[in-house]
Amino acid sequence: MRAALAILVCFPAALRPGSGQADGPPPWTQTRPGEFPAAGTAREIAGELIGVDPVTRTGTLRPDRNDSQRTDDYDIALPFSLLPYAKTMFHGSFAELRDVPIGTHLHGLFFVQDAPAKNQKPVFNRALQLEDDFSRLTRLKRAWRVDTVEADKGRLVLTGIGADGQADAKPTTFQIGPATRVWKGRGLARFADLAVGQHVLANLTVCTLKGAGRCTDLWLDDESRAVARERQLETHKLFQREHGLGCWIEVVDNQAGTVTVTLFDAADPSLLKEVRVKEHVAAAVAEESLRTYDQNNDVRRGPVLEVKAVPPVPGNSGVQVTFKPNPLLEGFRPRRFLRVFAGGWRVDDLPREERLYR
Repeated sequence: MRAALAILVCFPAALRPGSGQADGPPPWTQTRPGEFPAAGTAREIAGELIGVDPVTRTGTLRPDRNDSQRTDDYDIALPFSLLPYAKTMFHGSFAELRDVPIGTHLHGLFFVQDAPAKNQKPVFNRALQLEDDFSRLTRLKRAWRVDTVEADKGRLVLTGIGADGQADAKPTTFQIGPATRVWKGRGLARFADLAVGQHVLANLTVCTLKGAGRCTDLWLDDESRAVARERQLETHKLFQREHGLGCWIEVVDNQAGTVTVTLFDAADPSLLKEVRVKEHVAAAVAEESLRTYDQNNDVRRGPVLEVKAVPPVPGNSGVQVTFKPNPLLEGFRPRRFLRVFAGGWRVDDLPREERLYR
């Protein structure tokens, strides 16, 4: 599937970290069960989210077009699944795949699920990270400078700007229209509030399918961007407290009755800090998609004996936790997956469709 090899193309090269470097990832990279991937080994792919199953953490992208593809291969859908330790960012905050609207342009880091057979191209369908344009620009400390606003013609001309004030060599023309949401302060604004020279953030859709893309949202000031981040952060916190933090088991000491887990890099750091020594946690066995069987009845609780910092790598939050559940379950085995609930979090029933055991 040649479209699966699409590289980030919607933004100018200055917005693409690592573009043009000779020391990029190998032609294909396969993750190993029970191991976090090495930094810099994923393939960058961008595209529009055109399908999603939030329960199984799977979806479909329409990859951006680029010069490496044949025209016959344009827009071939790329089904993908999130790695258990995958991180999704939306509006500059941690998110779940369910938080991202269909049509959102995303930037991702991908691995292949299976090594390609001889003379076959690899299919990059295992996502390590997904982020919308808002999150990507925020992470890179970049923004768009408004050059020209032609609302009556449905055009907005922007130039990429770095944190050092360095501007891209060429401007980019995006589509705008009545469906474009313009945010200012704590509410909606109008195209008339756009001013030449202003620095804005934008989320896009139909990138490369219709030129550089169409703006779905524009954030005009720091307050509107902060409001978007805060709302998404609260959505994320609510989900994590109801579903637990994803992790896998590193060590089980049967004699001591203890379990040591590594928390995944898929939760806001403020939530990780709520797991504290001497407080109790609850743990529920999960499958690779982090879907639990029946967490309301399956969790086992016990005191936290140690919270230790370890070197963070992609997927790894850098936090290991040792706790003593009562009793040890059959599912508590190395490299199996758990959802862990901090001491103050209520473990409640989940909707039937979210449970493995129905």
